[in-house]
Amino acid sequence: MTKREKLIKRLKSLKQYSEFSQEELEKVVDKKLEEEELVQSFVGLNSIEKEKALQLYVKYVTENSFENLAEKSSLTNLVYLEAVNDRIKLFIEKEDKEKNGAIPIHMVEQLISNNEQIMKIKDQLGMLKNKDNDSFMVAWEELKKKALIYYNEHAGETYVKCPECQKIFRLLMKIDNLEVTKAVHFKGTTLYNTKLLKLYEEKRLTLEEVAEILGVHSKYITFIFENLYLKEKEL
Repeated sequence: MTKREKLIKRLKSLKQYSEFSQEELEKVVDKKLEEEELVQSFVGLNSIEKEKALQLYVKYVTENSFENLAEKSSLTNLVYLEAVNDRIKLFIEKEDKEKNGAIPIHMVEQLISNNEQIMKIKDQLGMLKNKDNDSFMVAWEELKKKALIYYNEHAGETYVKCPECQKIFRLLMKIDNLEVTKAVHFKGTTLYNTKLLKLYEEKRLTLEEVAEILGVHSKYITFIFENLYLKEKEL
């Protein structure tokens, strides 16, 4: 007995479906199986995002006509991208609040890329064939041009020179109000702090406490203590 047949049989035994015809039961089961398959397609989304994606999928199916599997597969990809877009927007909003207006450029670029894919899929599915959507496309293209102009005009504001090695690198935020200071938790590119290791050597901190402060395994502390800290003291 297939999963579909088992579900139909189970529904027949439930009071709320007692007056349903065979055809009606089959429709209920088919819809449930389709939803389960859809949810499995939304890998990487949390439960709330999956529920919203499922609702959006049903909305699009209700408002449009998608018959073949290729169209439904494209629609699933479309809904997934829109869910990812919502997550990116929430991330940008969080960064904006926590970092005083600093917007991560790479996430904005990802948002633009996602929207381009969304509009392309909608166009392929015939979802943009009306004046309102045409107006939206024009407005979107204008907004994209403005974003790219701003990006190009202000790109230089995010390049800085490292005071330690003098190499130029780029930050994903403006640096107007930043103060330069030496990173005390790194030695080159190695996570390292001399003061913490000195406290460990003097037994004022345990191995586990130092590891917890740096957010690493205790074996890492042992390694840098023996291979970096103690060898530096010998010089």
